Amino acid sequence: MTRRSSRISQQKSNTARTISHASPTAVTLHANTQPLTSRPMGSTRKRLRTSDGDDEDEDNVSEYRDNDNRGQSRRKKKKTKMPAEFRKVRGKRGLLERLAKDVPLDIIFEIFCYLDSSDLINLALTTRDLRSILMSKASDFVWRSARLNLDDLPPLPKDLSEFQYADFIFGIHCHLCSRKGDLIPTLWSFRTRCCRTCAVDTFPYFLTLKRAQPHDYRDANILPREVIPGIYRKDRKSIAVRHIGHTALTQQLREQYDALKTEEEIDVWISRKWEEQEALREHGRLCNEWYSKMVQDRDDKLFEERKDAILQKLDELGLREEAEIIINSEESYLFLEHDAVNQSKKLTVQAWNKMKSNLAVMLSEHKEIRIAGEHKIVAVRRYETLVELYHQALKDSDFREPYPLVLDVLTDQDFKKLIWNTSCSDVLSRAFLSSQYSQLLPAVLQRWRSAKILELVGIVQRKIPGFTSSDLYLAVTVFGCKGCKIKMHFPEMFYHKCCQGFSANDDLRAEFFRSNYLWDLCKGSCNLSKLFFDRSGSGTVKLVVEACGLDPKTASSQDLYAAEPLIECLTCSARAGSDRLFMGFRGVLKHRCNNGRYTVNSFGEETKDILSCEPSLRGYLKCAHCHREIGNKATGVRQHLENWHELTFENSSEPDITQQSPPDQTLKSMQDHWYWNTRECAYLKYEFSFITGNA
Repeated sequence: MTRRSSRISQQKSNTARTISHASPTAVTLHANTQPLTSRPMGSTRKRLRTSDGDDEDEDNVSEYRDNDNRGQSRRKKKKTKMPAEFRKVRGKRGLLERLAKDVPLDIIFEIFCYLDSSDLINLALTTRDLRSILMSKASDFVWRSARLNLDDLPPLPKDLSEFQYADFIFGIHCHLCSRKGDLIPTLWSFRTRCCRTCAVDTFPYFLTLKRAQPHDYRDANILPREVIPGIYRKDRKSIAVRHIGHTALTQQLREQYDALKTEEEIDVWISRKWEEQEALREHGRLCNEWYSKMVQDRDDKLFEERKDAILQKLDELGLREEAEIIINSEESYLFLEHDAVNQSKKLTVQAWNKMKSNLAVMLSEHKEIRIAGEHKIVAVRRYETLVELYHQALKDSDFREPYPLVLDVLTDQDFKKLIWNTSCSDVLSRAFLSSQYSQLLPAVLQRWRSAKILELVGIVQRKIPGFTSSDLYLAVTVFGCKGCKIKMHFPEMFYHKCCQGFSANDDLRAEFFRSNYLWDLCKGSCNLSKLFFDRSGSGTVKLVVEACGLDPKTASSQDLYAAEPLIECLTCSARAGSDRLFMGFRGVLKHRCNNGRYTVNSFGEETKDILSCEPSLRGYLKCAHCHREIGNKATGVRQHLENWHELTFENSSEPDITQQSPPDQTLKSMQDHWYWNTRECAYLKYEFSFITGNA
């Protein structure tokens, strides 16, 4: 079969293009003088038997040394199953061998014209037949067409052939040692491509060559100069940038300079060499930039293909949605920079089987964390609404009975189910939460109050075994605080600051509430561990109750508040000399006087003067019907009851002793319609009355 074709002669006219050229350098390279590499001496590779026994089928790739020839042990590769279409094909090159021998040249060239320069470089490294075809003069138009298939590639320099230009850009072997890989960017001024080791060993420092040159052109920037990039190493010493020169090219410049005779010739020569070097540097810069962009675009394309393939595999596992959520979030690096994903390689079955388990675990864990975080955000919003509802309901609550803190309410099992067991995708409106709050609160109050009352009864039963829950309301039942030593009645302790806080017994939901909510809206849960039954305080109150004509066994703290006794501490009055200390009933609980002696309602005509010196700051009363605050004066209480609840009262026969303090009998007459705001009393600082001299 003839291998000639008339199409070859016509190819030149069909592929003619206008090509700009860079300035030539002092060294001219040709395709036949720049072999890619040669087989290293002492190679022990064996020839494989071919179909016809010819030596032309010998593997030409073995002529190029790779990293395995560095003396390192080769890794054993697992045998892969040969596809059916390639079975029973004899020879090391298989189908490529038949392509080079049986297919007409015009068809081969037609096929090669659709390839690019990198493809032709790879083909030239496969068989000797293909290399012979591509290295022939007849294939120049093929290399030119392949180069023109590359968009935006800088034009072919005048001093390089098509093959040399392609090898400088896409070659993978060092021109000096013939080894594969570890190449630095092409040294365009030197017209060579080499590895870092050869570059360091072969080319001297640029400054060393520069100092040896004549002063006329030493600083004229005409000397060939290249840069070996530095390497940054985090774990060990980095490698600095190295500026190198070319000894042979520099020597040629020196010889040309020495041949010049006049200053005018030297100036013209320097100007011409400067233009040549500038053209070389600019062309080399454009080539390196183009190659870097081409590699980056290729890597990006391969990465996108690998990412899409992984997403398709994850779709089969039901994890694609989670991966896409990560990609579209601020934490996209978790997936895109994952070791298994961030690679510019096509996804293979082996690679997927290797990464599948780790990637699935990462995505599953992220999904759990994400859902927990989303639920956390939704839970905080629900908590905010429920806290507002709590404070809104708190204004009209009955404080004659213990009332829980906001944390006690919202960490109850019913509210925890409402907040946490409801899907975060379900939007709970304020109206819905308000309705649920009204429905769940009564049961929550009942459970909480029963538990806390039993806890208080247990505290008193340590001193009084027969104590019952009904005795908590007695005036003589006085509790003390181990922290601040304050005495208090039931239920003041539930609003006392020492009985509010977080403890180790709080559950995780309480800890979440504490760490994710404003502290001023959450004082913790009710903790009665600092309380104790105060026997001495109980004895003092018993004397006051008896002095008011009440029965200690039946008189409640409300009865004693209504009586509003006037009390003097004789112990403090004796210590103060001419000053006397007076107080109301609440003052007895706040007064800190060990073994104090008191006198009650025994001041006769002095009562008016004593009451006139009483501080105006007093706790607010609350209406027993609507639980609103109604001030601290009898006139305000009466006006509220008449206007809001249509109640009528007979006018008192006795006038008010003072505007600051209504007469006792007036408050007593309305005792069933008001009660002391125990919550307000817990936060209100009590002030005592001091009278100088004998009132």
